[in-house]
Amino acid sequence: MTCDVPGTAAGGPPLLDVHFEEPAAPHRLASALARQFRALPQPERHLPVFFLVGATSSTGDALGPFIGWFLKRKGFRGEHVGDLADPVHAANLRERLGEAQSRALRRERLPFIIAVDAAVGRPGHITLNRGPLRPGAAMGKALPAVGHLHIMGGVANFPFMIWFTDLDRTVGMAEVIADGLLAFWEAFESGSLFHETPAARRGLA
Repeated sequence: MTCDVPGTAAGGPPLLDVHFEEPAAPHRLASALARQFRALPQPERHLPVFFLVGATSSTGDALGPFIGWFLKRKGFRGEHVGDLADPVHAANLRERLGEAQSRALRRERLPFIIAVDAAVGRPGHITLNRGPLRPGAAMGKALPAVGHLHIMGGVANFPFMIWFTDLDRTVGMAEVIADGLLAFWEAFESGSLFHETPAARRGLA
């Protein structure tokens, strides 16, 4: 649904700011997510749920749905909401948020929602940010804030340009973000995220 890239004055600097073409971008995203998750009180009681926002009606706003599509194709075994077949958009956002929370509770965990959306500003840059996502902000929409952390991928310099974003940029960024989410999930699922040696911490930390 497209958000504005955050400024340092409003919400503080991003926890991560990396261009999607940087080779280490997936690893850096996974590492930044791991640091934030480990900082939770009793992180083992929480389950990461990826909440992938975006409509398929424009090439730029389809970032979230493409991430969900990549997760499915790459064998993701965790919980995510939103993909090309069943996107999260303005009309169903509240309902799908309830679905995300329920998926964690069914696994007897507390939901830790990581929201992802396309952003206006700094095309090609992926940022990880504290606090909830405010979907639709760049388009003047008033929608519920979502997530404990949020990831944004810059797809255009101006709101109207999301309709004309190069599809190869959207798809390329979606795969990088999906790979970062997968690496983070694998560390969570294997337990290595909770029991790291100093050597491992230099890898995914």
